[in-house]
Amino acid sequence: MGKMLDRAFLAVLLAVLLAVPGWVALRSHRETTAYYENRTLAERPALTWTSLADGSFGSAFESWYSDHFPGRATLLKMDTKVQMDVLKRPVVNDTVVTERALLPFMAYEEQSPEEYARQAADIAEDLGELDAHIRANGGSFYYVGIPEQRVYFGEQYPGFLASHAGEYQTADDAFAAALAGQNVRFLDMRQVYEDLGNPAEYYSAVDHHYNYYGAYAAYRAILDTMAADGWQLPVLTEEDLDFVELPNPYIGSRNRKLYNLWPNGEKAVMGVQKAPVAFTRTDNGQPSEKPLFVLPAAADLPTTYNLYMGGDFGETVLETGRPELPDALIFGDSFTNALETLLYASFDETRILDLRHYTDKSLKDYVAEYRPDLVLCVQNDTFYYTTTGNGAVWASFP
Repeated sequence: MGKMLDRAFLAVLLAVLLAVPGWVALRSHRETTAYYENRTLAERPALTWTSLADGSFGSAFESWYSDHFPGRATLLKMDTKVQMDVLKRPVVNDTVVTERALLPFMAYEEQSPEEYARQAADIAEDLGELDAHIRANGGSFYYVGIPEQRVYFGEQYPGFLASHAGEYQTADDAFAAALAGQNVRFLDMRQVYEDLGNPAEYYSAVDHHYNYYGAYAAYRAILDTMAADGWQLPVLTEEDLDFVELPNPYIGSRNRKLYNLWPNGEKAVMGVQKAPVAFTRTDNGQPSEKPLFVLPAAADLPTTYNLYMGGDFGETVLETGRPELPDALIFGDSFTNALETLLYASFDETRILDLRHYTDKSLKDYVAEYRPDLVLCVQNDTFYYTTTGNGAVWASFP
C-alpha cells in the first residue's frame, strides 16, 4: 500500500508540474524580458528524471514561476506605488527617492585612501603604456573622466544615507594624480562642471547619465583641450545646432526601477545640426542606416538614453569623406553615445569601441592596425577603477 501511495503522489506531482507551466505560459504572453527591471526572465526548465532527483528542477521551476506568474508586473507596480505614496519610504527598489532626483542606494562601507592610491597607480601604469603605444603609432591620447549622476547630484542624498561624497573625491583625486604621474592627458569634467556652477540642467534626474546639455558641455571642453594642444578641428557651436526637446515621455534607468511612477516631466533633448555633416555608418562591421538619433515610432511612445546612436555597439565607424581632417578612435562606456553625435563632425573617420562588447582584437592591436590621430577614452568616474570591459585597456583577445 505504501508503494502505491508513493506512486500515486508522484503521478499527481508530475501532472501538476506539467500542467502549471502551460497554464502560466498561456497567461504570460510568452514574455522573455522584464522591461522595468531591465533583465531577462528565467526560461522554463526542462523536466528530466535527473533534474527532478537532484533538486535542480525545483529551484529552476521556482525561479521561472516567480518570473511568469500572471499579473506579476502589475503586483510589483502596485507594491512600488504603496511604498512610494503611502508608506513614503526614502528607498524603494534600491532607489533613493528625493524631491529633485532619483539616486542609487549605496552601502555604507568605504574603501581606504591608501587602497585607492595603490589601485590608481596600477591602472595608470597600464594607461601610460597605452599612451606610449598610441604615440608610437602616430597618435595622441586623451582620457576624459565624466562624473556619474550619483556623484553630480551627491548633495541630494538625505543625511541618514550614504552618499560617499568624500570617498568619490578621494578616489577621483588619486586617479588624476596617478595619470599625471604617467604623463597621460586627463580632462576632468567633474572639475569643468564645478567651474561652471554644476548646472542642474546638465544631468538627468531619472537616469544615471548626463543629458544632452551636459554632453554638449563635455564636447566643447574636449575640443577646447585639443585646440590648446594645437589641433585645428571644426567645432559645432551652439549657433550650429538646434536643441530640440522631444515630446516623448523619457524613462530613465532610475525611474525605470520605480515603474516610471516618480513624477517626471523630463524630456530628452537632441542637437540637430543646421548644416548636417554627412556620414556613412557601419555597426559591428555591417553597413547601417541608423541615424545619430534613433526616435520612437510615435510621439506618445517612451524614449530612453538609447536615443543617442541607438545605444551601445561593440564597434561603430562613421566616415565623413573629409581626408584633410584627422581620424579619431573613441572607446568607453555609454557616456560616449551622446558625445558621438557631436564628436564625429570634427573628424574624417571616427571609430568607436565599447570594450564590454567588442572582442575581435585587443585595443593595442586595433590602434596598431588603424593608427588613429586621436584616441579618446571616455569613462564615468564610478568606472575609473574597473579593470574589465573598457577598463581592460591592455587585455588580449583571441
